[in-house]
Amino acid sequence: MNIKLWAVTFVALLLAVSLPAHETGFPEKTLKTVFPQATGFTPRKKTLTAEQIKRIEQLSGSKVQRNDNPFSYYVALGKSADGSGALGSVVMIDTLGPKGAIDLAIGIRRDGSVSRVVVVGNKDDPGLGADKFLDQIRGKSIQSPLAVGQGIQYSGDAKAAQALLNAVRRGLALLDAAGSK
Repeated sequence: MNIKLWAVTFVALLLAVSLPAHETGFPEKTLKTVFPQATGFTPRKKTLTAEQIKRIEQLSGSKVQRNDNPFSYYVALGKSADGSGALGSVVMIDTLGPKGAIDLAIGIRRDGSVSRVVVVGNKDDPGLGADKFLDQIRGKSIQSPLAVGQGIQYSGDAKAAQALLNAVRRGLALLDAAGSK
C-alpha cells in the first residue's frame, strides 16, 4: 500500500471512530429503540437562521453545536391517532458533560412532548443511561422545567445530568424551530 493511500485510509478510520454516534449513517436500530411502534423513518433537514439559533440557545441554556446546523432529524412513521401517519420525530443530539461526551436520541411526540430518551453513547457519568433517570424526562416539553432538583432527581453527578437535560431542551428547541414534531 503506498503512503498516500495509507494516509487517506488512516484519516478516514480516525474520523469514523471519532464522530458522534448520529453522524455515522442511517441509525435504524437506534430509531426503532426510540419509537418501537414506527414502521419507518424519513430523514429531514432544515437550515436554521442566526435568529433561530440565538433563540434555541436562549431556550436551551446550551450552545447550538456546529453539527446541529443544518439540523437533521427523523420523522417516525406509523399508525397515528390523528391519521397523519407521523408518530413524532427523533432528534440526535450530542453534548459534553464534565467528564466526556454524551450522545442522545430523543423521541418527540407530535404534541412536542418527549416520548423517550436513549443514551446512544456515554463517556460521562454511567448513571445517565439508567431508566430511573431517563423516565423522568418522558412527557416533558420545551415549557417544562428540565433541571436537576426541579422535578428531576439524580443521585450521580448533577453537572453531568444537567448537561444531558440541557441537550434534551436543545433538541426540543431545534425541532420546534424546524417547525416539525
